Amino acid sequence: MKEERPYVTCLMMTSVDGKILGEKWGNSEKMEILRGKFEQIHEEIGIKAWIVGRTSMEKDFTDFAKPVIKDDQPPMDRNDYVGKHDDSGRFAIALDGKAKLGWAESTMQGDHVITILTEQVKDGYLAHLQDIGVSYIFAGKNEIDLTVALNKLRSLFGIEKLMLEGGARINGSFLQAGLIDELHQLLLPIADGGTETSSIFEIDLKDKTNDATLMKLKKVKQIEDDVLWLNYIF
Repeated sequence: MKEERPYVTCLMMTSVDGKILGEKWGNSEKMEILRGKFEQIHEEIGIKAWIVGRTSMEKDFTDFAKPVIKDDQPPMDRNDYVGKHDDSGRFAIALDGKAKLGWAESTMQGDHVITILTEQVKDGYLAHLQDIGVSYIFAGKNEIDLTVALNKLRSLFGIEKLMLEGGARINGSFLQAGLIDELHQLLLPIADGGTETSSIFEIDLKDKTNDATLMKLKKVKQIEDDVLWLNYIF
């Protein structure tokens, strides 16, 4: 239920044709200005805890670092671990069911790291996370249950509001599970046109069980550099 989990706001930046992978859009001065709108609006919305999928985290933040697994580690209980963190409420959260992310420290740009795992991960990986103070929670035996994950984020860390920032498959999983409360879409004045580029929400046909999700337009605002800020509620 909503009161048992954080209020989830999805923030994404797209071309006019709904594409999201901005590194494909060139490196002109104008394009760099447009890319900067994402962090600008992120700060304006003011939600301190943010969550992304494993692919987005390793590409944009951990630089594809390999996971560290301690050797000769005795069996460890599959209990959630809350590392030491301050009371600022700033959290960088990764969905990483198969423990593929490499962590070197417990903070990401000043935000305390929480990684969401399944019970199949190796004991040596958990030992390393505890050594460096990275928090982790278990949200399923073999596959991540997003509802379980969100409930634990609220109960263990007091997170009442959460910013979902992709990628497309993670956004699609949240959408499929009915776990998004609000969408902020920054519509940039560019056309992508690439058939290989991801959109905001992507769900495999074999997994899609729902009809299209209806939303209600809450606000439209034109901001600098011809960007439209669209705000929908679910």
